Amino acid sequence: MAEAIVSVTVQKLGEFLLEEPLFLFGIGDQVKQLQDELKRLRCFLKDADEKQRKSERVRNWIAEIREAAYDAEDLLEAFFLKAESKKGKGIKKVFRRLSCIMSEAVSLHSVGSEIREITTRLTKIAASMKDYGIKEAMDGESLSLFDSLREQRQSFPYAVEHNLVGLEQSLEKLVNDLVSGGEKLRVMSIYGMGGLGKTTLARQVFHHSIVRRHFDRFAWVYVSQECRRRHVWQEILLNLSYKDENQRILSLRDEQLGEELHRFLKRTKCLVVLDDIWGTDAWDGLKHVFPHETGSNIVLTTRNKEVALYADPRGVLHEPRLLTHEESWELLEKISLQGRDNLEPMLVKKLEEIGKQMAIKCGGLPLAITVLGGLLAMKNTLNQWQRVQENITPYVSNGGSSNGSKSMMVADVLSLSYEDLPAHLKQCFLYFAHYPEDFEVHVGTLVSYWIAEGMVMPVKHTEESGMTVEDIGQDYLEELVKRSIVMVGKRDIVTSEVMTCRMHDLMREVCLQKAEQESFVQVVDSRQQEEDEALRSLLTNTSRRISVQIHGGAEEHRIERLYMSSQCRSLVYLMKNQGSQWTLLGKVSFRKMKLLRVLDLEGAQIKGGKLPDDVGDLIHLRNFSLRLTNVKELTSCIGNLTLMITLDLFVKGRLYIPDVIWKLKRLRHLCMPSELDPRTKLDLSTLRNLQQLWDFPVGQCNPRDLLAMTSLRRLSINLSSQNTDFEVVSSLSRVLKRLRGLTINVPCEPMPPPVDITQLVSAFTNLSELELFLKLEKLPGEQSFSSDLGALRLWQCGLVDDPFLVLEKLPNLKILQLFEGSFVGSELHCSVNGFPQLHSLTLSQLENLEEWTVEDGAMIRLVSLELKCCKKLKSVPEGTRFLKNLQEVEIGNMTKAFKDKLASGGEDFYKIQHVPCVVFEYCDL
Repeated sequence: MAEAIVSVTVQKLGEFLLEEPLFLFGIGDQVKQLQDELKRLRCFLKDADEKQRKSERVRNWIAEIREAAYDAEDLLEAFFLKAESKKGKGIKKVFRRLSCIMSEAVSLHSVGSEIREITTRLTKIAASMKDYGIKEAMDGESLSLFDSLREQRQSFPYAVEHNLVGLEQSLEKLVNDLVSGGEKLRVMSIYGMGGLGKTTLARQVFHHSIVRRHFDRFAWVYVSQECRRRHVWQEILLNLSYKDENQRILSLRDEQLGEELHRFLKRTKCLVVLDDIWGTDAWDGLKHVFPHETGSNIVLTTRNKEVALYADPRGVLHEPRLLTHEESWELLEKISLQGRDNLEPMLVKKLEEIGKQMAIKCGGLPLAITVLGGLLAMKNTLNQWQRVQENITPYVSNGGSSNGSKSMMVADVLSLSYEDLPAHLKQCFLYFAHYPEDFEVHVGTLVSYWIAEGMVMPVKHTEESGMTVEDIGQDYLEELVKRSIVMVGKRDIVTSEVMTCRMHDLMREVCLQKAEQESFVQVVDSRQQEEDEALRSLLTNTSRRISVQIHGGAEEHRIERLYMSSQCRSLVYLMKNQGSQWTLLGKVSFRKMKLLRVLDLEGAQIKGGKLPDDVGDLIHLRNFSLRLTNVKELTSCIGNLTLMITLDLFVKGRLYIPDVIWKLKRLRHLCMPSELDPRTKLDLSTLRNLQQLWDFPVGQCNPRDLLAMTSLRRLSINLSSQNTDFEVVSSLSRVLKRLRGLTINVPCEPMPPPVDITQLVSAFTNLSELELFLKLEKLPGEQSFSSDLGALRLWQCGLVDDPFLVLEKLPNLKILQLFEGSFVGSELHCSVNGFPQLHSLTLSQLENLEEWTVEDGAMIRLVSLELKCCKKLKSVPEGTRFLKNLQEVEIGNMTKAFKDKLASGGEDFYKIQHVPCVVFEYCDL
């Protein structure tokens, strides 16, 4: 990971040299020398990162380079921010600059001295490679993590497992797909995280009787992370050929080997399994021998979905699922208790109770369950099983070994995925160590942290291509998902972007271990550490990041003072129960935290509701969140934070903001409070880089300021009931060409007159999401809406006529949500072919809705239906039974009679009996 940090610093030093030559006068040579020294050391870091696991000397050597790189970046960034604040335009300011030359010469000399000091440190670090045996330690480690596990992990086709659970349906489907292909080469890919059972499933397919009758010859090759083309081709041909051909095959040159293998696969119907292939480059090296016109097929296993898609975009893709709690226990029982007839029945019953609890802790990962089962199979007493239960995570991760030195560790298997990551993604992976177990991570927030810390590196011409640094961050996250390291929580139905994600518990354990090894983040858990103990630990910890994990509500968590460290770059307070709050009792001060890039105080209740002026000293700050805090007034010193990228001011209650936001010209994401202090008057016309603007308050800001924000992608605008200037908003469409999401809110009190939004809706032709909180005269015709509109949410619109008559004709609408007061009529009707793309439908608090009909052929792609608090609705539509793709129905706050009719055995149960998941909430009151 140090390689990534050094790479970022080298790039930033290059930017300083190119973009700020005036201020580098006198120190340019030192900066260039520093950059060169870092470049030299970077060459060794990739190898060193792989070797540090087994050498403390290498670990310490890497840590020294990492700290020097951080120090260099902090020093130069602070200097340039100071220089930029004094930079001006015009002849008067030129003369003023000349008058400051003498005083700045002193500053230049001081900075130059510090740069030379860091360069000297790096030179000594480089020399220590020889003096302290670092190079020998790196070279002497003959086996990397990959190498040391290769022999243990090597798969063989004849090692057929007998303890199989949860594979029956997958196996049947894969076998049918495999034998139903024609005379074209097909690649079947089994992908997923390490330990998921990919090789086990491939082996069952390989030995299946139907498969054995269908193909003539069979080959199984273990590829691994070190893919050697000649070795793989050779192994395939040796598997397919008769033994007396072995010597001849081994003597073939590469081109002869490839030609012969190609001919063999073309004339003979073969099945080739490539187990554990890691990268697309490996497939590129192997694929040339596989003929297109053939009855042969390929099965490959990989952790990376991208490899699967790359090998054959039209091939069969299969991701084995995690086991359920019941299946986990079934597998664990088979391994740990089967055949142990000598145990007393009462003891077996107690062991089963403990075993079921331990099976759940394995998170459905077959490898973890298998390791745990093998361990428990050697334990014969209740006390021994209880001891394993008390230390379940280390036992499973380390394979039951106290030091994990000899056993096949789950942690090592999962670590392979981390070690294979490119340098820039290792930092992103380690950021997950900030989060508590089972935490649903909001991807937008996570990416904003990465950007603030410089972990997302834009490539040349990024902005010109229409791609933003946020898009690159999303791509990073998608890469972690494809590599089966991160699990998707929710995806945006319209854009397909990941909205929330999480880590498997055992992958998170690997993340925590690596983060500790790299001194990446110091985690403070409110359940496990007293405040004084946590503060003491920060004094000796070298981590540049602090994550404070708070569990529960405000009454349980009162904190005397902020956790801080002078070297800290990131301070994040995370509420396990999102939306909760915590109380800060002592005085707030940021004097010792001047290097912060990220400061997230979400939920903090601060004494006096005001931040100190020294918040303005956090000149490196790029991401600042006061979401759901009780802050009532911002200091004007906030204008000093000119590197700010993300600013979240969505506080509880009213907030006064001094007119200094215009100084934050690098802002890309700004969330305003729901209510501004009447004294607030803001000029936002300089914020030309804004990508997202939430709760823009017309009345306290000039809506024409938005005309300068040509990069806006998401806009939420609050119009007062007296100032519903829709013409001004409509005129924005001429410049906001990139706008994809628009929210318009007009408060209900006092009740505004209904408005016609036809002109406004038709003006924004590229919208994919639209939210309206306002009273409408009528719904515009379907031709007025953007053809790209994928999501529509309505509140308090007061529509009398059936809105489905218009909305069901929108060709790409995937999400429709009608909330309180949006429709006040009594009947809704979905016609044949209506809502052709609709994926999710919500009807909530439609108090007058009595009848809803759905014709056969309507909403054919509907997956999710939510009905809440529509008390007059008699039943779900008869046509619900035609919705064959419907996967989940959620019924909430409906009458008990409504629920009883839909429950199993009820008169309307037949309408939803095909739906896998039906949930009732608060329907018994």
